[in-house]
Amino acid sequence: MRVSNTAIGLFLIVFAGTVLVYVQTFPSLDNGYPGPALFPRVLAVLFLLAGIGLVFEGRRSGEKLLKFDLGPITRAGLINIGLMLAVILAYIYLSDLLGFMILTPLLLLIMAKWLGVKTHWSLVLAVGLTLVIYVLFAKILLVPLPWGLWGW
Repeated sequence: MRVSNTAIGLFLIVFAGTVLVYVQTFPSLDNGYPGPALFPRVLAVLFLLAGIGLVFEGRRSGEKLLKFDLGPITRAGLINIGLMLAVILAYIYLSDLLGFMILTPLLLLIMAKWLGVKTHWSLVLAVGLTLVIYVLFAKILLVPLPWGLWGW
């Protein structure tokens, strides 16, 4: 499906504005520490900038505001959708059992191989992204990730 950049940009601008208004209701922390509104506010600003960029690009290229092109729905496209849903469900139901450090690289490897990435790059991608996500969330943001088999 093809939707105009302008329409997507306008949606992002409205969404970002809504988030920015809503996060004003979040509590703030004392002593200048960032509160729970920081991360949503940063993402909303990034969405706002992306939306402005998309609107600018869409208007510069002279595309129609509402251009919807569904195009053909192929068997390969349906299989890709099914694989993505299977990966999401596998992560939801298997992450507590297997843990983040086992399941994440496995699922990333499966998806990369399905999309035709060479084996050595698939391994580098799967392990590298898993480590980056782990460091970012578990070590920097202190988000608890499921240990699974590692938690014996």
